[in-house]
Amino acid sequence: MLTPPRNAPWLFGFLGFPIGFSYGVQTILMPYLLRKAGVPVDRIAGAVAVSCIPYIWYFLWSPLADSGLPRRAWVLISVTGAGLTASAAVLNLNASLTTLTALLFLMSAFAGLLSSANGPLLAAVPETQRGKVAGHYNMGTWGAGAIGGGATIWLADNASLPTLAIAIAAVMIAPGLVALCIQEPTPVRHAYVSQVRAIFKSPRTWLRLLFFLSPVGSAAVGTLISGLGPDYQASSTEVLWVSGMAGGMLNATGSFLGGIVANRMNRMAAYSLTGMVAAAAAAYLALAPATPFTYAAGYAVYAIAAGFGWAVYTSLVLDVVGDKQQPTAAPWAILNAAGNIPIAYMTWLDGVGYKHWGVRGLMGVDAAANLSAALMLLIVAALAIRRQSPAA
Repeated sequence: MLTPPRNAPWLFGFLGFPIGFSYGVQTILMPYLLRKAGVPVDRIAGAVAVSCIPYIWYFLWSPLADSGLPRRAWVLISVTGAGLTASAAVLNLNASLTTLTALLFLMSAFAGLLSSANGPLLAAVPETQRGKVAGHYNMGTWGAGAIGGGATIWLADNASLPTLAIAIAAVMIAPGLVALCIQEPTPVRHAYVSQVRAIFKSPRTWLRLLFFLSPVGSAAVGTLISGLGPDYQASSTEVLWVSGMAGGMLNATGSFLGGIVANRMNRMAAYSLTGMVAAAAAAYLALAPATPFTYAAGYAVYAIAAGFGWAVYTSLVLDVVGDKQQPTAAPWAILNAAGNIPIAYMTWLDGVGYKHWGVRGLMGVDAAANLSAALMLLIVAALAIRRQSPAA
C-alpha cells in the first residue's frame, strides 16, 4: 500500500498539474498564438483536433506504466517528454503547421503516459485518503489547464518566444519531481488484456458509452475560445481572463455543482442537462451581438456547464468501474480515453462551422449538436430508469 508523506495529500495535485497544463498549452495558448500569426480558425481547429488524438488512444501504451520500472520513473519520463515537446512547439510556431501539430501530438502522448502512471499511484492510496487525494489531483489537473493556459497567454504578450518556451518546459517538468517524495510498492506485471475483456462484458459499460461518446460534455468551444477573441472585439486582457483565470474558476464552480447534483438525481439525466446548458450558452454566443460582453457572459455559462459535465462524467465512469480494487488503471484509462473522442470530433466540427459561417456558425453547430444529443440521451436515461427495479 502506498504511504504518502504525513498530512500531504496535496502532493498528488502536483502529479495532475502537468496533464492539465499541457492541455492548456494545446487548447488555449496555441490557438491564441496561431490566430495572432494569421492562421485561419478552421486550420487551427484541425491542428488541435489531430493533436488531441493521443488522449483517445493512450490506453494502448498505458501498459508501459506496469512494465517493471517504478511508476515514479514513468512520471519523470512523461513530464520531461511533455515539457520538451511543448517547448519545441512554441519555438517552431513559425514553422509549418504540420510540424507544429506533430510536436503537440507527441506532447499529448506523453501526457497520456503520465495519466497511466498516475492511475496506479492514486489507486494504491488507503481508503481513508482517497477522497482528499482525488480532490487535490483534479484541482491540479483542471486548475492548471485553464489558469495555466491564461498565464501563458499573458507571458506570450510580454516576453519572447524562447522565454515562453523555457518557462513552459520548467513549469511542466518541475511538478513531476514531487513523485520522488511518494513511496510506492514494487511494480508487478498485470493481466492487462483480461481487464479490458472484463470491462467490455458489462452491459452497463455499453450503456454509459452512449453518453461518453456523445457531444454532451465535450465542451469543445473551450478548446477554441482563446482564438475567438477578435471575433467579439475582445482585447488580449479580456481573452486572458475569459479563457484563463476566470474560466478556470468557473470550471471549478461547475465541477462543485456537478458533484452535488450527481449525488441527488439520476446521473445519466444530470449528464443530459449538461448538454442543454451548454447549448443555451453556445446559442447566446451565436445570436447575441458580437461584443466583449457577449464573449465573457456567454463563455462564463459555457465554462460552468463544462465543469458540471466533467464532475458528472466522472461519477458515470465510477458507476462502471465500481469500488473494486483495480491492479491497473486499464478500465479507468479506457473510459477516460473514450470521453476524449467527442472533444476531438466536436473541435473539428466547430471549425467546419466557422469556415462556412464564421463565429456564429461555430457556435450554432456546437449548440445544435449539444441540444440534439442531450434530448436523445434524456430519452435513453428515462428508458433506463424505467427498466430499473424499485429496489435498484
